[in-house]
Amino acid sequence: MAELEAEIVRLDGTLAALGETVDLDAMAEQLADLKRKVTEVETVEAKARAVAGRAETTLAEARAKRDAVVEALPEGLRTPEAVVARQEALQSEQGQLSKALELAIENDRVASEALTRAQEQLEAAKRARDAQALRVEKAQGDFDVRLAEVGLDKAGYEACKAHFPTLDADRKMVSDHREGLIAARTTWQNARAACAERERPDLTPLQQALENVTQELKTANDALSAARSDVSSLTKFKESLAEALAKTERLETETGPLRGLADLANGKNDFKMTLETFAIGAMFDQVLEAANMRLDPMTRGRYRLTRGLEASGGRGKRGLEIEVFDINTGKSRPTATLSGGETFIAALALALGLADVVESLSGKIRMDTIFIDEGFGSLDTEDGAGTLDQVIQVLAALTEGSRAVGLISHVGLVQEAIPQGFYVRSTTSGSRVEVRKGLG
Repeated sequence: MAELEAEIVRLDGTLAALGETVDLDAMAEQLADLKRKVTEVETVEAKARAVAGRAETTLAEARAKRDAVVEALPEGLRTPEAVVARQEALQSEQGQLSKALELAIENDRVASEALTRAQEQLEAAKRARDAQALRVEKAQGDFDVRLAEVGLDKAGYEACKAHFPTLDADRKMVSDHREGLIAARTTWQNARAACAERERPDLTPLQQALENVTQELKTANDALSAARSDVSSLTKFKESLAEALAKTERLETETGPLRGLADLANGKNDFKMTLETFAIGAMFDQVLEAANMRLDPMTRGRYRLTRGLEASGGRGKRGLEIEVFDINTGKSRPTATLSGGETFIAALALALGLADVVESLSGKIRMDTIFIDEGFGSLDTEDGAGTLDQVIQVLAALTEGSRAVGLISHVGLVQEAIPQGFYVRSTTSGSRVEVRKGLG
């Protein structure tokens, strides 16, 4: 019993050396601050989506008005006089649509800036989520340390869990054994007193029985000590485990909105569209609008480039395929149906539109030079009113600013329209450059 009491004193000292408990209030305040920041990010994102929605509504109204004008064209416009008169009216209305389009583009730019800010705040929220994951990992490490402090590993803990249901029964067994031991000692003392004046019998069998009882007593005492140690360790571990589980559930609840926001950005939404795809589509719309500004004079307002529709979840959404809207038919059709000259004009308009968008989005980038190789032979000429003449006029207008345009062509009319240039002659000894006559 003295050894048991000494062991209990030693265990009490070990418990005192474990120190104070972790300050959970400070951690709760940090989690509340993170939750507030996530709410602010969601508010900013909602405002950005509202601005983008208004911009899309304005653009849709402008397009609807344009489509109404196209559908209103009568089929009897077949004489040049009627076409000229209708063209003047359409040009006037086109000016109004252009102003509305500029306003929509400006609103879209503002929405894009707001979206960029929302993305930055989303990245900050992701970093906060990662920090929170590190805290959870640290809590798991603290859990393992507590296991080591009480002398248990995970396998030992799982083994001790099996004794939880029989803990009360084990305590009763130890108590019954202690009472039996006391009764046995009392009986032995009484027997010894009764035999004090009697002749000493052969003690060998009794000594053997005493040794056996002593060994059994030692075994029972060891089992009692081990049981007490296990009970104390499991009780403490049960309390710390309950605290860790409560903390984990609280963290799961508080980070739920943040995980939902990350899922939306990664494409887990009704449209199955990631944030990157949405941004690419918005930029693609700007390129097509800029290209249509170039395509309109080259096709006399007949064609416009639009984004095609693709099926998604039983409904159509705009993809990244390009279609051509023909004002003569009032319908859109694939670009593969264009002629060779029309395809060249569309490609040229896309290249010029892309250059305009890149320059408008980044003031540090200037595309001052463009080279065009071939394609002019597929364009028709009609005494200054054909497609070739329209393309040459557009390219000439580019050179009036700070851009330089280089044309590579074998078409004679194109060569005549270029004020400066040179010939490349192919000979048996190789190609050579020949200055055109009349040029310095």
